[in-house]
Amino acid sequence: MHFPTFSWSASRLQLLCLTSIWISLLPNLASLQRFWTAPSSGSGFQTIAFVFGGWLTVCFVTFTLLFVLSALFWGRSIKLLLIVAIISAAILGYFSLFLGTQFDRNMLLNLAQTHTSEAFELVNLRMAMWVVAVGLVPAVAVWLVPLKTEALTLRSIAQSWGVWLGLAIVLLGTVLLQYSRYASAARNRDITFHTVAPTNIVASAVSYWYSERQRDVVRDPRGTDAKQRYPIAKPRLVVFVLGETARAQNFGMNGYERDTTPRMRDAGVLYFKDTISCGTATAISLPCLFSGLNHDHFSLSGARAIETLIDVMLHSKARVIWRDNDGGCKGVCDRADVVDFTAGEHPRWCPEKGECFDEILLDGLEPKLRAEARDTFLVLHLKGSHGPAYYKRYPPQFEKFAPTCKSSDLSSCEQQHLINAYDNTIFYTDHVLGETVNLLTKLSDQFAASMLYVSDHGESLGENGMYLHGLPYAVAPKEQTRVPMLAWISPQFSSMERWDTSCLAAQTKRQVSHDYVYSTLLGFMEIETKEYRESLDLFDVCDTPHASTATRK
Repeated sequence: MHFPTFSWSASRLQLLCLTSIWISLLPNLASLQRFWTAPSSGSGFQTIAFVFGGWLTVCFVTFTLLFVLSALFWGRSIKLLLIVAIISAAILGYFSLFLGTQFDRNMLLNLAQTHTSEAFELVNLRMAMWVVAVGLVPAVAVWLVPLKTEALTLRSIAQSWGVWLGLAIVLLGTVLLQYSRYASAARNRDITFHTVAPTNIVASAVSYWYSERQRDVVRDPRGTDAKQRYPIAKPRLVVFVLGETARAQNFGMNGYERDTTPRMRDAGVLYFKDTISCGTATAISLPCLFSGLNHDHFSLSGARAIETLIDVMLHSKARVIWRDNDGGCKGVCDRADVVDFTAGEHPRWCPEKGECFDEILLDGLEPKLRAEARDTFLVLHLKGSHGPAYYKRYPPQFEKFAPTCKSSDLSSCEQQHLINAYDNTIFYTDHVLGETVNLLTKLSDQFAASMLYVSDHGESLGENGMYLHGLPYAVAPKEQTRVPMLAWISPQFSSMERWDTSCLAAQTKRQVSHDYVYSTLLGFMEIETKEYRESLDLFDVCDTPHASTATRK
């Protein structure tokens, strides 16, 4: 096979410039689009000037990145740097342009913790064609262009710095002439560096690396004073169902036009219609939920430095079981009795390896619980509505809404077909919750049972060109931050705890958030510890005055 040859050769500086120009165009079309659509971009010639300044910014940032990194690549190895930059920019640009994805540290963390089978769901024909045309073809061109042999001299160094300085001066002048409009767009998050590829992934990687250094930190003990406040006639069984990617607006109990939650409605659950998540990705929300740190004070490094809710439960001598179908607990359940079904091969529940329906979490659970004789805290971590292959998240008999999107290339599907597939995942989650309630009812001869369900974050389904989740919290739409939360409390449980049932229903009318989950679960288990905060227990006000001080049998 003969590749074309070029009649001209390029210097190192020329390759840097040409690569920067290319990357700032098609691979960063999403960034340029944000400049174009920013409300402060003006109209007519103003818009053109505004977008030109935006392109200069992207080009300058890209050139600066490549210029700095090129110090590590001498001779022909500079081509390797440029090829990697072009291909990575093409891949990142695809997700930003077609799925509305923005890459920050949290998104990189989310990707790093994504299961392999879910990662492959993102690959499709259109993505492959884009990467070939926008990434591989120019990368091959860079490889084939002859590179001039140059010695490192003061003159060559001065030329490189001269180009950088000249670009900086032009950019500064362009931005200053329109400063108020750029400032407005930046302040309102109409434009953001999270779409500027590949600079976004490099900056995110540095931040991610720094964050991951905290993983080996020994957790400070928390809740070592935890103890059962008082016993009741039967051991408590509290089930915390941690949902995945369910957004509130598609829950039937939230007023959605479709009845996607018939079993929860019939079960008479307490539904919280206005619940806000701590993050927009599992990698953030899950550690936040179990850390006891509220959203305003949460950080991954801070959460990793302290013991989790699981540890507090264990300090109280409760039994703690974690059953997972969503890629693990992100380090929060290390001391629990963990069963991970993520890579399961069950003939009934797993149509393909690594793709198990959530009912697998209940398989064999009853005899396991029958063997317990003490207060038990059980976590069921669902795969729920995780995209992009929504159609794989439920058995065929749960395809209530059709036709459905059968592709992972979400933006190529009709939006209604995409919503149909997503609604089917909610319908199936409702079934799993219903089966969980049935199991708890069967166990009523042994336990006083209750269940709390909340999703970790929401999902975008094409609104304003956005898909999936994981956008930076400051710019995330409500579809990604408004989540369903509900509680099922058996009559036996509320009777033994002497909770006022009319009071319980009244609590659902207020706005709540993930901040309430930690103390509410401690309240369900009646665990006394300094980590517990009454103001963040959803049902503390419904406990009769004498209930927390009397020992009842």
